[in-house]
Amino acid sequence: MTSISGAVSGWAATISKQPIQRLKWIRQISSGPVQPYNEVLRQSLQADGVTGLFRGSTAAICRNVPHSALVYTIYPMAERSIGQQSGHVEGQKPTFAIRFWAGYATLFAATLVTHPLDTMRVRISVTHGAVGVSEIWRDLVRSGNWRALYHGFGATLIGAGPRGAVGFGIFETLKDLTRDATFLSPAANKFLCGYIAGFVAETAIYPLDTVRRRQQALGDATELSRRNVLQALTLLWRSEGFVGMFKGLSLNLFKNPLGTAVSFAINDLVKDYLRDYNRRAEPSPY
Repeated sequence: MTSISGAVSGWAATISKQPIQRLKWIRQISSGPVQPYNEVLRQSLQADGVTGLFRGSTAAICRNVPHSALVYTIYPMAERSIGQQSGHVEGQKPTFAIRFWAGYATLFAATLVTHPLDTMRVRISVTHGAVGVSEIWRDLVRSGNWRALYHGFGATLIGAGPRGAVGFGIFETLKDLTRDATFLSPAANKFLCGYIAGFVAETAIYPLDTVRRRQQALGDATELSRRNVLQALTLLWRSEGFVGMFKGLSLNLFKNPLGTAVSFAINDLVKDYLRDYNRRAEPSPY
């Protein structure tokens, strides 16, 4: 059940944010002066047209659907395991700390599996002109540079844990606190809780996201790829300052919380639907 709901939520979240994602990445990987988003949009439309805004959608779906399915499958198991180890009484609501560490473990584990797919979708999304998964894959095969699939892996792992910890911790806790709210529908309440969780989580780890996106998109062409995470962050700070570390953040504060909200809300709604469907399909004992 969690695998199905996770896959559906991953697909929906990907489609909802892909055009914004592409503009953000194009701006984020640029090491020059910060360009206004309207200029990035104008250049993108001029080079690739409207359909170009969705470039990388196939690769994103290939990565996000299994990633989301893994996340929502692993999380309940991690929450249960950590709860048992911490002496949590079964039947009671998990504490924020349990949800925090379950989210940390979940995102860490899922990222180990799906990072190469993430690298491919970043490269496709920031490339002007027609290019797809097969072209990127053929280039990697011809060059034999399999290491390129794991550019940005260190920053991804360091960022994935906190993102999952804060995201799941805040979402599940807010959902419990607002469960009896009467001014919002259940779906709207889940969406709002997810948006808040995504907003806080993404802002907290954004400098790491900047480092990994440049490493993934530019590979050995950037000095950042030849440094460990701490050295890369230091180099970025020295060369571009605070603005460089948070380049693209303004759009990110809309795009990523939107994706997180869609993902959390649809996962919960699909899971609730499947649970109700299975309950109705069970034969009556009478």
